[in-house]
Amino acid sequence: MKKSRNNRKKRKTAPTGKQIRRESILGMLLRDLMLTAGILVLFSLFHHVIPHLTTESAPSPMPIQTPLPTPQPVREETPAPARMEEPTPSPEPDPMDWKTKFASHFTENVVETDHSYQSPGISIDIQQYRSADELPSTYFVADIYLADLESFQTRWAGGSLVYSRHADPQKLSREAEAILSINGDYANLQETGLLVRNGEFYMDEKTLCDICVLYRDGVMETYSPEEYEVEEVLERLPWQIWKFGPALLDGEGHPRESFNTTGPISGTNPRTGIGYYEPGHYCFVVVDGRQADYSEGMTMERFARLFEELGCKAAYNLDGGRSSVMFFQQERVSHPFLDGRSAGDILLIREVEPEEETK
Repeated sequence: MKKSRNNRKKRKTAPTGKQIRRESILGMLLRDLMLTAGILVLFSLFHHVIPHLTTESAPSPMPIQTPLPTPQPVREETPAPARMEEPTPSPEPDPMDWKTKFASHFTENVVETDHSYQSPGISIDIQQYRSADELPSTYFVADIYLADLESFQTRWAGGSLVYSRHADPQKLSREAEAILSINGDYANLQETGLLVRNGEFYMDEKTLCDICVLYRDGVMETYSPEEYEVEEVLERLPWQIWKFGPALLDGEGHPRESFNTTGPISGTNPRTGIGYYEPGHYCFVVVDGRQADYSEGMTMERFARLFEELGCKAAYNLDGGRSSVMFFQQERVSHPFLDGRSAGDILLIREVEPEEETK
């Protein structure tokens, strides 16, 4: 019996060949299942779990920012004054631009009355006066503004300088188409002296007479013989030089203490003179005389005071007596003694033609 029980035990524990094959198959299936499960687990781990964890744990990239400056304490300061721009300097006015300077005296078109004339370049106003002196006298003052010195001209009797030649001053005025004219200094009676007319040079000698020089810049000056040198005067480009005289005012615009002339000429006589205010502004003055109850004339001293009263800076005496006369638009304004006489030259104001301005 025991042997049979042992044998049964052995039969229970000793697998058969069929069992062994079954177990091998099951083991293989189990291993395959485990391997497959492991592969699936690894696949899921690498394809689902790890990428997800990586995405969730990685920080989102931050945009690059410039670090903010460290705050500085606010410091109150007095604001700097605004920079003032230097003003653009105004151009210096042209001293020869008389048209602009004296614009209020000129008109766009010619305006004329019986005693005045205005145009784009000339202004003339003539006034008649009667003095309240002990010796009554009647005189005429022509106030003159010019835009161009070329309008201030002289004219010789016969048109050129010829010694002792003379002509009717009214005829000379008409020939020159003068708006205003007065007698000159009768320079063609003197064969010496310093002489320039309308910019043309004639003589360069110094004499004992005072001279009056109108320069091209419009300045007018008078000189006694010891007050000038011929070369210096000519270097300044004179437009006109007269050589009769005498000079009437000093450098301060006051009458001279003495006059470079003879006694008879200094006495009471009809007179003609020219006055200067500034470049472009002049006056012609004619004093009637030797006519009782109308006009006695003036002494040289009184004539000088008249130019001072007019406010002139310089003044010069021209030929007088019967020669003294004034014309406006070629018609006589003054009343010369014994109806006047012929003249060697005249001073005049006239319109300048465009072609003359370019010379």
